[in-house]
Amino acid sequence: MKKINLYVLIILVSVWVSSCKDYVTNIDPLIDRIEDGMLNDASQIPFVIAGVQTRFANASTQLNNQADGLSDEFIFDQNVPNATFPTFREINDGQILVDNNSVRGVYTALGQYRYYADNLIVRANKITITDAALKNSALYTGSFYGAYARYQYATYFGKATEGGSPIDGSAFINAAALYDQAITLFKQALTYTTDAKTIRIVNSCIARIYLYRGDYANAATYAKLGMISGDKAFQALHNINQGSDYWGNSGAGRTQFVCDPRFKAYVDADPKEANRIKLASKLGSDGKKTYYYQVKYLQDSPEDAMTWQENNLMLAELVLRGQTTGNALALVNEVRASHSLDPLLIVNLDVIYAERDKELFCSGSRLPDQRRFNKWHLGTGTWQYFPITSDEINSNKNL
Repeated sequence: MKKINLYVLIILVSVWVSSCKDYVTNIDPLIDRIEDGMLNDASQIPFVIAGVQTRFANASTQLNNQADGLSDEFIFDQNVPNATFPTFREINDGQILVDNNSVRGVYTALGQYRYYADNLIVRANKITITDAALKNSALYTGSFYGAYARYQYATYFGKATEGGSPIDGSAFINAAALYDQAITLFKQALTYTTDAKTIRIVNSCIARIYLYRGDYANAATYAKLGMISGDKAFQALHNINQGSDYWGNSGAGRTQFVCDPRFKAYVDADPKEANRIKLASKLGSDGKKTYYYQVKYLQDSPEDAMTWQENNLMLAELVLRGQTTGNALALVNEVRASHSLDPLLIVNLDVIYAERDKELFCSGSRLPDQRRFNKWHLGTGTWQYFPITSDEINSNKNL
């Protein structure tokens, strides 16, 4: 009897396995993703390039918004309607836990687009691409965005007062080494393009890195080769359906962060500043206090990642620091004229700091500026970078 039951069980299991095999092999193909192997074809390279660019934009909008929250540009106040995220409170206070879910999200997004950029270089060199322009486009994209990701790691993540991050499960790489990697990749990107404007954008990105690390001589060299008046901004073209994080967390979509009151004061002192500092207001939950939030970026707005105006301000600062020749005041006033602002009569490093505050509003630039100008607004022991997240710490044996 036991043998009969065993035979029956074997037959039933065999039928079940066979049925499962038929089910697995006969399911419809995926409709919301593409298998990796299918991308190893030259015809798919434009798709992969677009994927890297979109992931870059979606990561950058989150990162810049949160960086402005850690800086003195944005504030978190639960009196603001819909300001409810305790993770944003931690960011605002500079008391950030390694399991902060908002930081975990952007760290993951940054890591994903960095991986896809690096992988694009490997893929483009592995498969046969007979179209030289297409191959150069792939290698440029992988190099440029791989560089930009490393710049972001170095500028925004690290220990409390030291920038850096692991990559691909490595040990902690300090900001100086990550900046070196970024510069190498940016220079590599330059070998894959002959477009004059694109070359100027890359040089401006290199100049920014040198500026942030305090290497003013090299910053001047590359800023002089950077963007010029009239150049269209290099922008992060995020997924419109997802929307800009500035819109979704610091704007009309939802207002977790609001602007520091000084931005309203800038506009009150000179109404023309509204041309570049775009604000809207809302009443606090107490029915008394008025808050101002950014409307520079709406749901479908592409975000500026590098502009000729930023390059001008870098050059003006470098003139004042004695690293290049030129007219610092004229460079600043050219930026102001692009917004129909009246010219200034004098310029010094304090003026540069203030002009960068206004011109680079909602760009993630304030946080590194506060550090390098030694104007940190929070107390000792607070985070000046975002921490390496608990997910990375728990999975990385080298940390």
